[in-house]
Amino acid sequence: MATFYALAYVCITIILANFLTQAFPKIPQALWQIVGGILLASLPVANRFAITLDPEWFMMLVIAPLLFYEGQRTQANLISKHFRSIIGLAGVLAVLTVVVLMVFGHVAIGWALPFSLALAAIVTPTDATALESVTSGLDMPKEIKRSLSLESLFNDATGLVILELAVLWMNTGEFSFLHGFGEFLIVALGGVIAGGVAGFIFIYLRQHLLKAEYDDTVAHVLIYFIAPIVVFGVAEHIFGVSGIIAVVVMGVMSNVEQQQTQFMAPRLNHLTLQLTDIIAQLLNGLVFVLLGTSLVKVAKEYILQPVRTWLALIGMGLALYAVMTAFRYLARRYNDRRHNKINTKLDSFVFAIGGVHGAVTMSMAFSLPITLSHDVAFTERNDLLLIASTVIILSLLVPVILLPKLLKRSAPTFDESAYFEAHTNMVNAAIAYVSDTEFSENTKHHVMKQLQDQLGYGDLQIDKTERKRAYRTLFEVADNAMATAINQGEVSDQALALYNRMQSLQNGFGKIGKQRFKIWQGIIKRLFKHKSINSRRLRTYSHSESVDEVITIMNTAMTDYIHHLPKEADNPRQMIALRNAYTQQQAMLQNQKSNSVEQQRVLLDAFQAELKYIQDQRSKGESNQNLLKTLYDEVVNAEAITLANNIEE
Repeated sequence: MATFYALAYVCITIILANFLTQAFPKIPQALWQIVGGILLASLPVANRFAITLDPEWFMMLVIAPLLFYEGQRTQANLISKHFRSIIGLAGVLAVLTVVVLMVFGHVAIGWALPFSLALAAIVTPTDATALESVTSGLDMPKEIKRSLSLESLFNDATGLVILELAVLWMNTGEFSFLHGFGEFLIVALGGVIAGGVAGFIFIYLRQHLLKAEYDDTVAHVLIYFIAPIVVFGVAEHIFGVSGIIAVVVMGVMSNVEQQQTQFMAPRLNHLTLQLTDIIAQLLNGLVFVLLGTSLVKVAKEYILQPVRTWLALIGMGLALYAVMTAFRYLARRYNDRRHNKINTKLDSFVFAIGGVHGAVTMSMAFSLPITLSHDVAFTERNDLLLIASTVIILSLLVPVILLPKLLKRSAPTFDESAYFEAHTNMVNAAIAYVSDTEFSENTKHHVMKQLQDQLGYGDLQIDKTERKRAYRTLFEVADNAMATAINQGEVSDQALALYNRMQSLQNGFGKIGKQRFKIWQGIIKRLFKHKSINSRRLRTYSHSESVDEVITIMNTAMTDYIHHLPKEADNPRQMIALRNAYTQQQAMLQNQKSNSVEQQRVLLDAFQAELKYIQDQRSKGESNQNLLKTLYDEVVNAEAITLANNIEE
């Protein structure tokens, strides 16, 4: 039960953090989740269920899938096109950063070289997940954003290899540059080969299963989500190569295969992409919540220590972060000048502070051994943890504070008002189509109500004012039509009485306008004269025929009213409200048993009307393509949900 409660508390923390992000969008989601993790580990009722961060399991079950999904979103041609840049960022820059930080730690702090190397290796790798969180909603320079993303994909492997060499140096007291460089090449190239082989097997297995019609959705989805975990474990623990690089390479190969076979199993591919986004969000949340709980664990080690002790360590963390940021800035400026790139100092500074650190750094810090060789206690371990924690917090806070001041907010691809107008017009087109069909009014009312739900919640729904205005218009048009029918002798006694009873119930007995007075006058005359112009024919009308007679009169009047509305007065939202009020009134008249199959058929036809509207707008070339794509995705998803609901006759 402890595991269940631990996961439940983590899930609740993620939920609350995500809602707080929506309420306060200027604060990144990652920070809310970290704060949630800190509170989770601090509250007495929950801290006894806090999840312990086991580095090996964490890397395998959380980091490996996240990097696989990140690789799966990365196109292979982008990797090949920027291969030299990746080597420079994830290899050369990472190694030089480690060297600079190691020397600084040895000279300025006074630590032994092996300990300084371990600390440098831990704080060097950047985090793709953390980067995406702190830059969300900002207009990052395209080249800088691409460089940071590619760097964070591969430099984890560099940091892990160097950390292993540092631990080996601490245990043996010896360090060989040639041995270290050779080990790095073996681990990195071995990871590439392992990822390539695993990717080939994964693609071969998937395609042949689909061709043989073994297309069970659950089985394929499980294969997809288990694959990076298995590959990471095999690469790391059987072949001794980089599991991080292996899962990234396999993810890139999966991207190529998915693009080439996207129509072989479109439903499966679509479902996989949707589930990937959801699981990636959950894992990201888990990463930062666990990071928050880990920070509390580190803080507890120093709660009883003198203030000067932990302040000095936090100061070391500040100094390391400043040196690392300055070196990244200078390295970027040098690289731009060397390759004659026209980038500003601002771009280089954004790149420098964009090297965000996260759960990978904390996981590497926790992977440090508690004892060294000959059972000697690793007394500096807790110091390294506090310094690494300081660097992580700074790398998150600095870009959160500075980047919004240095960069503009990302401009939306289309204006909200344009989406509002196009979305309303699209729904109106579907409702107009349904309104003109020959199906029962009850069916049309239910379908039109479902279509109106596409307007969403809150301000997008038809409000009470519009609804009242629509009913008022409907009553006026209907009363005028009925008064005309009375004058021309085209309505039976039964239909007139039915209409008056219906309108009185809906609009109130006391609300008598000019036309309503004529209707009452007609009813009273007929009651006293006991006849009408067509009394001989109309006196035998059944209730059903009276209903049809009222519907015919109202339908003719409403169609004529809408048709003769001036174009400038054609308010799409008011038209939706008017048609909805009209069909609701017709449904009340018929009051028949609904036909779910019929409703589904009409709803699917209405979606086709919406797609036709989108296609017409695309053909005209006047609407934003991203806006139309958003509308298209909404309609297709709604259509898929409708088709998934199997309704029997």
